[in-house]
Amino acid sequence: MAIKKTRSTYILLPGKQWYFRASVSMMVGFGIALMIMSKTNNPTISNIRMQIADVATPVIAVIARPMDAVYGAGVWVSEMAALRKENVVLKNQNIELLRWQAAAKEMEAENASLRGLLNVVSVHKTGYITAKVVSDVGGPYVHSALISSGSEDGIKKDQPVIGASGLLGRVVDVGESSARVLLLNDINSRVPVVAERSRVKSILMGSNNGLPSLSYLPVDNKIEVGDRIVTSGDGGVFPKGVPVGVVTKVEDGLVSVQPFVDPAKVEYISVVDYSF
Repeated sequence: MAIKKTRSTYILLPGKQWYFRASVSMMVGFGIALMIMSKTNNPTISNIRMQIADVATPVIAVIARPMDAVYGAGVWVSEMAALRKENVVLKNQNIELLRWQAAAKEMEAENASLRGLLNVVSVHKTGYITAKVVSDVGGPYVHSALISSGSEDGIKKDQPVIGASGLLGRVVDVGESSARVLLLNDINSRVPVVAERSRVKSILMGSNNGLPSLSYLPVDNKIEVGDRIVTSGDGGVFPKGVPVGVVTKVEDGLVSVQPFVDPAKVEYISVVDYSF
């Protein structure tokens, strides 16, 4: 069919108009014939219909493949978008869970430390004041620590301070919301103590450069390595029976004591409001 294009209108050449009309008529007739064949049960027509179907099926399948691919690609993109969104949600949930886990571990450690404080002193007292160790203000000749409670919380000078394992020191300076604790290894520290096994009394003195030691011991004191040292209660400052440390060295009259409480590892302490 020859067609001449003028602007936006297609015009058939006069000599070919009959061919166009014949083609349209044949297509219409072929369509009607297919409709009739689809309604009849004649074996011959059915055979022809199936032959046509055999020829058309592969063609249809080939034509359908791009559409299937496009559909499959659309499904894949949709699934990837959903997975990405779900992944973002899971990552956020994981971050939140890690935060809660860290908080839970910190609370567990704090609770363990606070529970340990409850079993140190078993003497008559008016109460405990629990505080947090906030910093070490010690220098070459001073061993002390700052705590987060002061006079507003009932802290007073010379009150005993204990950790989870035993005696840590005593309060020497008090502010409104903080206080300074003199540690056992400070050279100015003096604590009346007694050896649990031999019942020999002495004074635990700090040395700054090493472990605190026992002073004012009798000559035949019978102190041995491994002996536990506790407060004697003499002087009325420290309660009786508070664990202090263990003897680690006995040599040439020097008796060294390793305190049970390591100040570097203490987070919470209790100030004992002790009544003598």
